[in-house]
Amino acid sequence: MDRIYQLHAEDKSMTVTSFSFFLLLLAGVILYYISPKKVQWIILLCVSLIFYFFAATPYTIIYLVLSTLLVYIAGLIVDCEINEKCRKGTAFGFVAASIFFNIMIWFVLKGTALWGWAFQIFHRVIPAIDMPKFQLAAALGMGYYTAQAIGYIMDVYWGVNKPEKNPLKLFLFLSFFLQLTVGPISKYSQLQCLYEKHMFLYKNLCFGTQRIVWGLFKKLVVSERIAVIVNAVWADTEVFFGIWPWIAVFLYPIEIYADFSGCVDIVLGSAELFDITMPENFNNPFFSRTNQEFWQRWHITLGVWAKDYVYYPILKSKPMIRVGKWSKKHFSKRIAKFIPWSVGMGALWFVMGAWHGSLRHIIGVSAWYWIILVMSELLLPVIDWLVEKLQIDRNVFSWKLLQCCRTYAIFSIGCVFFVSSGVHNAIDRFKLLFHALGNLNVWTLFDETILNTGVTWMDINIIIIGIIMMLIVARLRENHTYARCWIAKQILPFRWGIWFVLLGIVLIYGYYGPGYDASQFIYQGF
Repeated sequence: MDRIYQLHAEDKSMTVTSFSFFLLLLAGVILYYISPKKVQWIILLCVSLIFYFFAATPYTIIYLVLSTLLVYIAGLIVDCEINEKCRKGTAFGFVAASIFFNIMIWFVLKGTALWGWAFQIFHRVIPAIDMPKFQLAAALGMGYYTAQAIGYIMDVYWGVNKPEKNPLKLFLFLSFFLQLTVGPISKYSQLQCLYEKHMFLYKNLCFGTQRIVWGLFKKLVVSERIAVIVNAVWADTEVFFGIWPWIAVFLYPIEIYADFSGCVDIVLGSAELFDITMPENFNNPFFSRTNQEFWQRWHITLGVWAKDYVYYPILKSKPMIRVGKWSKKHFSKRIAKFIPWSVGMGALWFVMGAWHGSLRHIIGVSAWYWIILVMSELLLPVIDWLVEKLQIDRNVFSWKLLQCCRTYAIFSIGCVFFVSSGVHNAIDRFKLLFHALGNLNVWTLFDETILNTGVTWMDINIIIIGIIMMLIVARLRENHTYARCWIAKQILPFRWGIWFVLLGIVLIYGYYGPGYDASQFIYQGF
């Protein structure tokens, strides 16, 4: 069956790891600080437009403009109603319409796998119904700016923020070039610094550059080498059988973490150069001892967005309040709380899975984690009873390590859907993994089979050293907010030695240059 549409396979010459991006960043920073402070936000807007022109299909910016206009008009109507210049209730209709059309634009252009799946079902029932064929290119960062647009207008409607009267400032909020690659998803109140006057600070230059270098290290040195192994294993499971598919399963979370968080580090570091603070998106997720804690540390801004604009509104809605009251009358206090919570969490996880734009993500993110969290909540009394009976000290290192490993394993299994090409492919991979349990043959780890993936022993050593470095930095962050804060307190030769060595590693061992096309970040597609 033909696809509904095809995204243009454009040669995007500018990504956040490209030389052209850093040239634009350098020119933007210089122009930003030599310009009058009252027009600094205009400089950011111009740089964002230039970035979009080179990083995306230029005409797709019309979708971004349309989203801006929708929430801008709705915001003005809300302000009109607040000042009693409009009939009461008018604002609700405009706000609902702006949210609906923003979602529909995203759904048509990025949710192909979702409505394409529905077309396939209809086609099987009624062969005369076939999927339409047309070509469209989605806007860059559509999932990120659509979420921000929805968050903005809901906050305005709730009275959290005042509506922005300048449409260009609102457009900058949605189109700020650094967040269009992999987020983070910011609230309007969090990016008010875009419009403020900023002085050049040497500290921002140092900290921003340091974070960019660390992000490049994670992406180009660590993630890309792990990707070679993971992709090779799944590409030829007849050669890489037994334990190797499981190796790929447990390596992929490190690959996607180094890739995604590496890009976020580049983005946040670049923002620091402009004296702009953007919200964090990661906080050592692999130190999480529970699945709920994991999603408070991984893709933080998406989780916060889903809680604020999906989960809490549902729990506070009149139907859910009635369900809560009914539950209290018919069930125990614990179950009465569990019922509305599970419904709200179901909606939250469905939205988070659907945001990724495909059915496999709804299964691998939404259904998988909702089931895990619900079962964890239901079995909590049993687990507490077992821990007490076995006299396990919850504060000992071994118990905490076991919990972290369990959380990592659950995430790794869910990632099988993420890395697969579709639901059927994911099911085939799970079958393969199940059958592999009967023939793990761990000795193939030592017979140079891994070299057939395309890596060398040098690459393997670099991966191991890179992971150790990431663990050290993560531990320093737990104790010192940021590793760079600890490094900044050290003597000058020590701290500058660290950063120059790290930069040298990126330049010497990073995957980049002519012929390299892997700098498209995994989460850039959303």
